Amino acid sequence: MSIRRTAILCLLALFACRRAPAGPDPNYEQASKLYQQLYASELDDAYGDPQMDRVVAFLKKVDSSSADADAARAMLGAIQNGREVLAKQRADREKMAAAAAASAATAVVNIDPSAVIAASAPVDAGPPQDPYGPGAQVSDINSASGGCLTDNEPYTEQGTGVAGLVYRVVPTANCAGKLPGFVGQAVLVVNGKIYRRIADPNPPKPPAPPVRDAGPPAQARATPPAAGQADGGEPEYQIVLPGQPQPGATPPAEQTQR
Repeated sequence: MSIRRTAILCLLALFACRRAPAGPDPNYEQASKLYQQLYASELDDAYGDPQMDRVVAFLKKVDSSSADADAARAMLGAIQNGREVLAKQRADREKMAAAAAASAATAVVNIDPSAVIAASAPVDAGPPQDPYGPGAQVSDINSASGGCLTDNEPYTEQGTGVAGLVYRVVPTANCAGKLPGFVGQAVLVVNGKIYRRIADPNPPKPPAPPVRDAGPPAQARATPPAAGQADGGEPEYQIVLPGQPQPGATPPAEQTQR
């Protein structure tokens, strides 16, 4: 017998002695069916369900030579991994719940009634805003004073770059009386609001004093009357009685002698 023929016969005998793989295992079928039911209803929490122990028991009964042996081992590994992950998640959730409970208990114990009352009290807005200070509306000031602030020229502040208009009080006695604090000041205005008030570096010239009214012209002095034309004043009146000589008349004795 040749060597080649001997080798062929040995191979045939080896294949004949090898056990053929078995078919599907009913234990795996039951395990797979129960596993799918649990996971469909509970998702990852199914790994903590006591029914999952039945699945493991069925898988461990699967014949290692069956067609489902590999699938059974893979499912066992998946169940073991799922249980480990679920246990870790539950431990983390318990720690977080305990920490939240401790924090809530501490917050309740440390409530300060005075702090609660202070928090509920209205917030002090501070002193009222100066109606003529920074932030005041020029339109409001002019409305109250009758337009006593007027813009003169634009400005740009060095260092800050703030730009706006310079306002000054109208140089009249009326406006000076209404806005005495603005006299001699330059009011820097931005977007209609007072930005800053400073001493006016270029104050306007004061108005010329009004010309005093001297009244009507003096009348010419009356010419004194000429000599001999003295004013006799009031006329003199004399009383004349009946039977008495008239004033200025010559007595009868004097007439006989003449």
